[in-house]
Order: sequence, then structure tokens, then C-alpha cells
Amino acid sequence: MTTVKARDYYPITGRSSTGGTFDRIPVEELKADHPYQWTLFVLGFAWINGTPIPFPGVVQPPLKTSLSLMEIGGIHGRPYREWAGDRRTYDEALADFSGVDKKDTNPSPSRFGGYCNHAAITFPSWHRPYVMLIEQAIGDYAENVAQQIENSNAEEVGLWVNASKELRFPCVLVLHRFNPVEKEGFPSLFYDNELTVTATGHKTVTVPNPLSFFNFPYIPEDFKDTTRNGVTAHFSVWPKTYRHAADSATPVGSNIADLQTTLKQQAEDLRTKVGMLFSFPDGGESSIIYDQFSNTRNESRQEDDNTTVGSLEGVHNSIHGAIGGNGHMGNPDYAGFDPFFYFHHSNVDRIISLWEWCYTSYWMNNGYTVEGVDYSWNQQYGTYAQAYNEKLEEDGEFGRLVPWRHPDGSYWTNKETRFLTPDAFPKYYSYKEFLGVKVDKPAANLQQQQEARARIAKFYSVDPQTSAQNTTTLAHVPVPGVGEVDLPSNFQSIKGFRLFIILARLPEHAFGRSYNFQVFYKGNNLIGNITVFAREDDSPCKACALRRESASLVRGVISIPPRIVHEIIVNSGIDRTKNTMDITTGLVTKALSGKLLDLSGKVLASAQGGEEVAAVPASHAASKRVQPVEITLLSSAIAQHANDKNQPVHFFDWNAHKGLFPVRRPDYLLFWIFADLASYRAAGRPSLWRRPLLTKCAEYLVRS
Repeated sequence: MTTVKARDYYPITGRSSTGGTFDRIPVEELKADHPYQWTLFVLGFAWINGTPIPFPGVVQPPLKTSLSLMEIGGIHGRPYREWAGDRRTYDEALADFSGVDKKDTNPSPSRFGGYCNHAAITFPSWHRPYVMLIEQAIGDYAENVAQQIENSNAEEVGLWVNASKELRFPCVLVLHRFNPVEKEGFPSLFYDNELTVTATGHKTVTVPNPLSFFNFPYIPEDFKDTTRNGVTAHFSVWPKTYRHAADSATPVGSNIADLQTTLKQQAEDLRTKVGMLFSFPDGGESSIIYDQFSNTRNESRQEDDNTTVGSLEGVHNSIHGAIGGNGHMGNPDYAGFDPFFYFHHSNVDRIISLWEWCYTSYWMNNGYTVEGVDYSWNQQYGTYAQAYNEKLEEDGEFGRLVPWRHPDGSYWTNKETRFLTPDAFPKYYSYKEFLGVKVDKPAANLQQQQEARARIAKFYSVDPQTSAQNTTTLAHVPVPGVGEVDLPSNFQSIKGFRLFIILARLPEHAFGRSYNFQVFYKGNNLIGNITVFAREDDSPCKACALRRESASLVRGVISIPPRIVHEIIVNSGIDRTKNTMDITTGLVTKALSGKLLDLSGKVLASAQGGEEVAAVPASHAASKRVQPVEITLLSSAIAQHANDKNQPVHFFDWNAHKGLFPVRRPDYLLFWIFADLASYRAAGRPSLWRRPLLTKCAEYLVRS
């Protein structure tokens, strides 16, 4: 019997060789306060870019193919081929795929289905080892170079090697309240031509900036131009990565001015989205809460559940759109090549770590329960289609995270990615203390977690108690009092205040490309943005293809700042003593407008809110395929602890109000129904939205 030996793979162990756990720190702090770590990090990033920076006394170590940014970036999408660091054995490849057989390599799209873990319960868990991969590669390089430097500079022994062992991949705090994005915008170290680093002898020198873009060593055959709505992204010929690129085969460079404008406009909304993630209640159903937090598709969402505070993936998507525009970061198939991708995902992981610390009882488990019926997760296993006919596997906490291997050749599982505490599966990194939270030290009790949630939510601008004091125009809007609803012990409602939120359900693949839904007040004052982060229709991604075939819908939320609601009511001139919920919601919807936009900024469709707006003539209406399925105004009352102001507030009495942009065309209603039924029928279960939609259809037919 012939034994099949494993091919060469690169195991993800984290920085296990460093003898301890060290923090990932903000990149600007790394640059300012840790000069030796910063130098080693810049040298390491240039090394994986394939453009090593000469350094006195250093012989550059060989770069494994699997650790080049060309290979690491390609894991996220194109080119659709197996990552060189995985190298499955032939026994593991369950299908008849052969890399040298044209029957396998010729079909277009390729038989390799990619590693997509978007719009899925695995979004947080799969991306965690991804950042560990690049952290490990740069860290191992740093140790090699640091030892060489100290070998030839005896007077600096202890400076470089210690720095190399402490080095972890930095994060970028573009949403940080004390990093005023509205004023300063995107950090210049991501687009300056040169960076300053420390050389031996404590001297500073300037070097080419490896963080501003990535030069492709070659353009793979499956890199394709994408033209949508009259704007082209020239991926097949662009020699390097761009952000907010012009529609040109030879753009001058990234349009940083456009990027800055976009990011500054969205800064408040993005911060609020992060704060809302720490507003989930205690005592919820574990799997369902985690599903709502982790991803935009929320498979377990129930038809009578109007509660919604957004998702981590939704925040993530908006950053991709704001930074990428008509460039690489805005397209999932090419985003992994932009150096900023990894700083962004390090910060996403930081948010995951804070959330895990605060909500240790919430987790995906192996499924969820609705009305006493247990369901296994049925979201597409991201890598099941690596080769033709490969088996579809159910997901859950023991689901494999291909292509991330352990030293023994087994794959990481979702459960192994949990937590950064000493008793968790080792990862060798942490994050700096934040508002009293050190994520590698578990909370002592539930009260600590609750108080941390309150601090984090307020830090990210979710502070209903202060907002209620500053907005008095809702005094006559009904809020249930004590005894009218069930509230946590010792909690009481904040009278005269409700938080208004816009819920949007959008077709994931409406435009064959990523796009934005934006809501405005007074014309061009942006209130909030939802980015649908989607691959092109011809992408070989198999998980995306299945979601496209099932008319997959993604969900996003926009919180309307309470000061805006206050201003709308004040400007209306109504007699506030006669104000009601219906009057308030009517005023709010009438004051808002919405747009669907390509990431290039081109407006695809627009609508004015309010019931008085005339219906759009059929000849001018957007295609049914691209119509938002739902844009609803929601509101929630807020309760606070009667005695302890350090406790987080409690959202309750959720109400669904009017559609923000009322639709009067029957074909729109039919699209709503059929898209919904197709989505859940493809998932092999009854539609959780079916009954209210059929009721709406019946009501329409009766009125007709």
C-alpha cells in the first residue's frame, strides 16, 4: 500500500516562538513610541510585498511563495486557486481535480470555488487566523533581521531582538473617538510616498512606503475589468492597488481627496454602528444573538423580530467601501492585495475581542432554535467548492476553517478561534487595555461586563441618556411605563425619548458589484451608509454563486442621530403638545431621502421619503432586480437602571413604523415576495418572512 505524503503547507501558529503574549497596538502609536518595532514592521511588510528594503548588515531571508502578499492577498478572492500555504494531500481533495489536467483548469469559471466566508456565521472566526498569518510571517522575518542587526552591532544588543519578539500586527483606529476622523481623515502613513524609520546608531532614515500600495509582480489571467453603470475598474491592467481609482487604465494614483471626503462624511455613522454592537441585551438566545452580531445575512432572524442593532460585518463592509471606492478595497475579489486590508481586519478583530469579553455567553454553537425547532447552520461552507464536486459540509463551532492548518495538518475550527484568554486555544496576541477592558483577562463577573458595555457604547457615541436630556421634542411620544412591559429588575423607562433606526434589507447581488445605500437629511447631509460588499456576477466564488441564485438579502442599519429627530420636529412648527407617534414618524420619513450609489459615487437610483411623494412612473423606475426589499423606520424605547448609571441602557418596545420610501407599484411587491421565498426555499426551510408577506399581498389584491 502506497502512503500519500502531505504536500508542503504553512501552519498558522501565531507568534508562538516569542515566549509570550503581546499587544497589537495602534499603528500610529507603533510608529511614534516603538521605533525598533516600527522599523522591523516596515521592513517586514516590504519583504512580503516582494520589494525588500536594504538595511546595513542584513541579508534578506528567502521569501516563501506562500508568504508573499501576492499569495496571501489572493486567498480572499482572485486568482481562484488553492493557496500555496495549504497544499492539501490528494486524499484530502475529494474530487477528481488535477492542476495539470485541462478538463479541470480550462472551465470558466474555474472549478476552484474560493475561500469566501462573507454573509455567513463564520465571518469573524475565519478572518481571525487570516490576520494571524500575516502577523506570523512578518514577525518571523523581524526575528531573523533583528538577530542579524544585533550580531553586527554589539552596542545595540537587546534593542532589536526584544522588539522583534514583542512585535504584533498593528490595528488602525479610524473609528476612534479620540482620533478625529472628521478633521484628520485617513492617516497619511497609508499614502505618503516615504516613511521614516530608525536605523542603527539611533539614526532616522526615510524609506519607500510599503503601506501605500502593492505592486503586482504579474497580473493573473483571471483579473478582469469590471464595468458597471458606465464606470470601469481596470483590474486587468492596473499595475498596483488603488483607492478611489479614476476610470482609467493608467490613473495618476489613488484619489486620496475623494477617500478623505467619503470617510469624513461617514465617520459619525460608523462610530455609532460600533457602539450599537454593545447594545445587545443580556439573556438572549446564544446562537441567534451571535448570528445577528457576526454577519449581515442573519440566517436565524425571525419574522416577528423588529429588534436590530446592526452587525460587525456591516461595519466592516462600510470601511471597505469608504476606503476602496472604485478600487481594490471595494471589491472582495481584489481587496486582500491592498496593504490597508490587514490593518482594517486587525481592528475588526479588536472589536470582536471586546465583544467576546463583554458577551462570553453568546456563540454560534452548532445551530439555533426557532419555536422549539432546532436548525443546523445552513450558510454556505466557504471552501466546500475548492474542487469540482467537493462535499458541502454543515457549519458550526467544529466547522473547519480552510485553508488555516495546524502543525499536525488538521484545520482550525471555529471553536478554536474563540477568546484571547490564557485558557483559550493559544494565539499569542492581545490588545491594549481599553476603557478598563484587557481582553486577555476574563471578566470577574457579569457586572464588570455590563459596565464595560456601557462605557464602550458611550465612547462610540451611543448615549441615549445624554441624548434624552438634550432633545425634549419627543415628550408626547408614547413610551411604556412601569408595569406595562417586562423590564430588567430595577430598570425604568426614559420618558419622552425613543431612538429611531432605519432597517434596510438589500439584494446582495443587485448590481453585480459592491454598492451603497445612503440616507440624507436636507438634501446632501449624509445621515448614514450601508455598504453591500459583493463580488461580480461572473466571479468564480461558489459560495457567492449559491447566495446569488437564492436571491440572498443582506441587512444593515442606520441610526438617526437624536439631534436630527429633534431638529425635524422643531422645524415642522407643529403643536408639540399634540404630537403623536404617527405624526413624528411622518415628519421623520418626509424629511429624509435615499440613494443607491455605485462605490465610484455614481447615483444609481434615488427616492424622497414621505407618503405624499408621487409614485415613480414605471418607465422611470429602477429594475426590480435592484430594488431594496425593505427600508423600514424602526424605533425603540430606552430603559435605564434606577440607581446605577454605570449599567448599560436597555432597548425595548421595538416598533416597526412606516416604510421610509413607500412603494405603490405591484411588481415591486411581487419582487419582495418572490425574492424572500426563493431565499429560504433554497436554504431548505420554510420562509420565516412568508406569512406577513402573503398577508401584504392579499391586502393589496383586496384593495385592487
